[in-house]
Amino acid sequence: MTIGASVGHYTIIETLGTGGMGEVYLAQDTRLGRKVALKILPRHLASDPERRARFEHEARAIAALNHPNIVTIYSVDQDGDTYFITMEFVSGSTLSRLIPPRGLPLRQFFDFAIPLADAIGAAHLEGVTHRDLKPDNVMVTDAGRIKVLDFGLAKMRPAFLDGSAVTTAATARPRTLAGQILGTVPYLSPEQAEGKPTDHRSDVFSLGIMLHEMITGQRPFEGDSSASIVSSILRDPVPPITAINPALPSRLAAIITRCLAKDPAQRYQSAIDLRADVDGVRQDVISGIITLAVPAAPSGARRVRVFAGASLAGAVALAVLAAWYWSPRDTAMSPSSEPLPAATFEQVTHGEGQELFPTLSPDGRSVVYVSDATGNADIYAQRVGGENTINLTRDSAAVDTQPAFSPDGERIVFRSDRDGGGLFLMGATGESVRRISDFGYHPAWAPDGHQIAYVTQSVIDPSVRFTTSQLWIVHAATGAKRLVSEGDAAQPSWSPHGDRIAYWGRTAGAGSGDIWSIAVAGGEPVAVTTEPSMDWNPVWTPDGRHLYFASDRGGAMNLWRIAIDEKSGKPLGKPEAVTTGVGAAAQHIAISRDGRRLAYAARVESTNVQKISFNAVAGVTVGTPQWVTRGSRSVAQPDISPEGTQLAFNSLGKQEDLFVAHADGSSLHQVTDDGFKDRAARWSPDGRRIAFYSDRSGKYELWLVNRDGSDLRQLTHSPGAHYPVWSPDGRLMAFSTHSPNGAGIFNATTPWSAEQVRMLPAIPDATQSFEVWSWSPDGKRLAGQKHLADLSHAGIAVHEIGSNRLDWLTDFGEWPVWLRDGRRLLFSDRGTLYLLDSVTRTHRELMRLPQPSLGSVSLSLDNRNIYFTFMAAEADVWVMTMGK
Repeated sequence: MTIGASVGHYTIIETLGTGGMGEVYLAQDTRLGRKVALKILPRHLASDPERRARFEHEARAIAALNHPNIVTIYSVDQDGDTYFITMEFVSGSTLSRLIPPRGLPLRQFFDFAIPLADAIGAAHLEGVTHRDLKPDNVMVTDAGRIKVLDFGLAKMRPAFLDGSAVTTAATARPRTLAGQILGTVPYLSPEQAEGKPTDHRSDVFSLGIMLHEMITGQRPFEGDSSASIVSSILRDPVPPITAINPALPSRLAAIITRCLAKDPAQRYQSAIDLRADVDGVRQDVISGIITLAVPAAPSGARRVRVFAGASLAGAVALAVLAAWYWSPRDTAMSPSSEPLPAATFEQVTHGEGQELFPTLSPDGRSVVYVSDATGNADIYAQRVGGENTINLTRDSAAVDTQPAFSPDGERIVFRSDRDGGGLFLMGATGESVRRISDFGYHPAWAPDGHQIAYVTQSVIDPSVRFTTSQLWIVHAATGAKRLVSEGDAAQPSWSPHGDRIAYWGRTAGAGSGDIWSIAVAGGEPVAVTTEPSMDWNPVWTPDGRHLYFASDRGGAMNLWRIAIDEKSGKPLGKPEAVTTGVGAAAQHIAISRDGRRLAYAARVESTNVQKISFNAVAGVTVGTPQWVTRGSRSVAQPDISPEGTQLAFNSLGKQEDLFVAHADGSSLHQVTDDGFKDRAARWSPDGRRIAFYSDRSGKYELWLVNRDGSDLRQLTHSPGAHYPVWSPDGRLMAFSTHSPNGAGIFNATTPWSAEQVRMLPAIPDATQSFEVWSWSPDGKRLAGQKHLADLSHAGIAVHEIGSNRLDWLTDFGEWPVWLRDGRRLLFSDRGTLYLLDSVTRTHRELMRLPQPSLGSVSLSLDNRNIYFTFMAAEADVWVMTMGK
């Protein structure tokens, strides 16, 4: 296949690799505007029905799987006499290229080994055995995520014949044996090497070889030829990893040795159990339960001279061990970055609901945080290691949040919605509350305790931001304010010597974020991070030598740090991953003044779709909610198709794509798959197309795509367009801008260049806007919600298109949806679903969920079923105590 040639609606860009059962190319999907990998069956094999069946075997094997660490298959297609598989293009490096001669650092080993075992365990649960596991068939993406490739030899239930496939790796030309022996020689299991029947335990053996090589840099079975390697696999004992590197944990050596048992019955019987044991070693190393020996210094390396005394020797040992364990992914510490010391972890809060925004007292002995356990956010104080809590804002019925201890520990500044909202000061035990600013969020103290930096937008979920946030400073005693920066700035942190303020901002209007710093006097900000990841929530260390921050650059939201020059704000190295001791997303970071304790909120969240039957005549729900989607993938803004058989929604997280499933959640189909933020899928009235908004043009705009993912095209060219809303006849479309101009209406059937967009009246308060969500059945009215600067919603309104009049019906609630009668509306508010009469302006409760987590609502056209998202979230405060 030549470069530039077309296969279906794909254009060949370059060759990625070849194998016995396929040629693999990088191609451009001209419909969806994304890069994909095409595995094309050679034409001399395509005429053979058996060969085609074998080719499709790999597609069926991968299609049976749905795991973030397994390559995604999109389709099996035919263009004339060309047969091909379309799959996810993975940009990165093969694992084989990342393993250094002496093996990976222990932390990086865990980062790769655990998701690798997790992926293979998921495949085994679906009845798929890979049978060709090796480092060349594992990619590490540019973001550091593991992706398992090449299921060309996979065995599925019901079993396929062992001789029905050959290796098809795109990343290498492996050495294989003829006949019944399948796989790549150095990674064969004994039963593969002997041509015997295989099952999932064969993959466990191959995983053991890979783990051995990853941690030591050496394969356990070597030889000068394929025959000698096979002989070693069948007969030679396993060299323990501790014999190669005595500093490695003996428990890890036992795990790998068990994987490499000659008898399958003596191995791990499940890759899931293997993953659990490897993760257990990781946790024990982090907590200090496992004590490691100091690794031997490499030959030629400069050795540390120990002058005298056991304590000094121990200190040197710990320093060397920390440097070895925590060395970054490029296996070399930057000269300005010190190794992270050993740390212990303690869960401080254990209550129901979410405990967020922790702040540590200067001595690190007490933590103050926000809890919503009672249904209203209040600020609580608790001793680290203690159980008793004190509600510092119990006398206020308003939302009180985002506390920050003053440098002397005597005062707390916080955000409150009381008395119109703003920033307030109180004593450390909740006394003497007074306002210092009538606006602001995320306050941060200057080191002198006299000034406070703050911003104009609140951030809880960093991926959901539509407007920019300004950076301000207020004097705590006088209330005098000054603007520092009009550029996007969120969650500020003042440097310890008072020179600069760190913050994070969005990148070019997209969903990613970067860390910046700016001089206190203002001026040009300096970029600290520039990668295409969500970097947010920066916090200075007390010595000013590092910034800690939250980031999803490793595949999941966690803690990172970067060395920095406090005076100039320039980074001095690459970001380093910081373990949190928990598997939850870490956010809302705070550091004690002595730098020994770091507090953070560990948050676990999943959002899925539920439905409940509805009697529209009686105006009551029937029965209890039923799950439509399940699992760890969080989804948002479901929309039921006009015929009531298909449900569209978007995923949440680092990658946000559109999905379509049957109304019961089955037959899930991915409509878009790329790095852009695709949100708010809305069916056209004829059920053939889906409108949504996306940042794929660089700014949020409205887009249109067929339900099968074809014919993707841009609808608007007005930056900041959100939330498409179809008119009942499918001719017009409304959208929202999250600006004082509010919302607009345009003709969706004509080119944008010919459009005369009609903008709806703006709300007089420039910090608010009207956000359209639903078009009445008679086409005469739009229902929507009041959108505030902090991204919250505070009221339901109806816009009369003919008179251009906006009528506010409630002062709370969001996501209003019209009933067929064109008079009543459904809307939600936190955990409650309401029915609203737009004529009498009265509302009543329909359904209350156990926690305030009911999201947007979709109503079937016959009004018999209500679909909504339900978020289950837990967050607890943890404290990491670092050694000196």
